[in-house]
Amino acid sequence: MLKRLAERTLEERVDQLERRLDELAGGRVPKPQTPTKDWRSTVGMFRGDPIMKEIIDGALRLREEERRVAHEQEAREQP
Repeated sequence: MLKRLAERTLEERVDQLERRLDELAGGRVPKPQTPTKDWRSTVGMFRGDPIMKEIIDGALRLREEERRVAHEQEAREQP
C-alpha cells in the first residue's frame, strides 16, 4: 500500500518521480484516444431531408425579417 505523501521519505518520492520520468522519456505512456464520434460525423447527415430544409428555410426567413426590421429602425433613428 502506498504511504501518504507526508509519510514518504524524500528518497521514496524522488524514486517515484524518476520512474515516472523514465516512463515519459521512453514513450511508454499511452496516448489519449481520439473520440470516434465528433462533430465531423454529423456533417451532411440531414442532406436531402425535407423537414430539415423546412426548418432551415424558416430560420433564414426569420433572420432576414429581423435584419429588415433592424435596418428600418436604424434608418428612423438617423437624423
